[in-house]
Amino acid sequence: MGLLLWCVGNVYSAESAEKEVFLKGVASGQKGDYGAAIKAFSKAIELKPDFAEAYHNRGLIYYATGKGNKAFEDFDRALEINPALAEAYFYRADLFQFKGDLDQALSDYTKFLALKPNLAPAYSGRGIIYSKKGDFDQALANFNKSIEIRGASSSSTDYYLRGKAYLSKNIFDKAITDYDKAIAMDPKNVSAYCDRGWAFQETGDLKKALADDTKALSLDPKYSWAYYDRALANFRLTEYKAALGDYKKAVKLNSKGAADAYKEFVKYEGSPKDPKAEEAVRTIKELLKSRRG
Repeated sequence: MGLLLWCVGNVYSAESAEKEVFLKGVASGQKGDYGAAIKAFSKAIELKPDFAEAYHNRGLIYYATGKGNKAFEDFDRALEINPALAEAYFYRADLFQFKGDLDQALSDYTKFLALKPNLAPAYSGRGIIYSKKGDFDQALANFNKSIEIRGASSSSTDYYLRGKAYLSKNIFDKAITDYDKAIAMDPKNVSAYCDRGWAFQETGDLKKALADDTKALSLDPKYSWAYYDRALANFRLTEYKAALGDYKKAVKLNSKGAADAYKEFVKYEGSPKDPKAEEAVRTIKELLKSRRG
């Protein structure tokens, strides 16, 4: 997540010994000396077994260094001691999301926001969960709130996420506007080019779709979805040889995507009014059907 929220909280009411070692842990953690920080927080816990902030901060280091199971244990313990320790909900939500437990992740983000309602990344995180659950209205509400809080400091990712929610709701004009902003802020945002290309494809602007998919592939030649999308645009533009070439590259990179690509292709297989289309349709359908997982 890239955001480390250290708890200091009520430690100044602690006894001097555990307070001193705890604050050394915070200082070490903020400098990136995670080994020293873990030792300090562990010592603080030894001195004060119900030291919720020490559990959280040690869990935060485990979280930052990819030790999810240990982080879970510490966040759970911190919240057992102090159910109002908001920061522990924030990071535990991300861990639940990584494990695929979207309901628990949503619950933890909501508990965090009830305690601290002005942290934009929590709204973004909750918006991602709602998107994964298919509730795009709630996703948009959360992405809107995140952008409102960030204001001028909103990032390419903020607009990309909201654009993706608009795309999922087939609100293509607003999706394109957000992708425009995302790309202006980060001209190397491959996903934004690819998704904007799909929005153009859905509105029938095939040349712009082709251009965006080509740009995405110039930035990442292994981005399979851009090949799938460009292949369909090429087919609809009657560029059958190019379409088949892109489909072949796409299924080589991502054979599981062939099932979705097949569904999209059959929507448009009859669109080109060209006698050569029949052979192209047959060849492409055979390729996609043979590679569907």
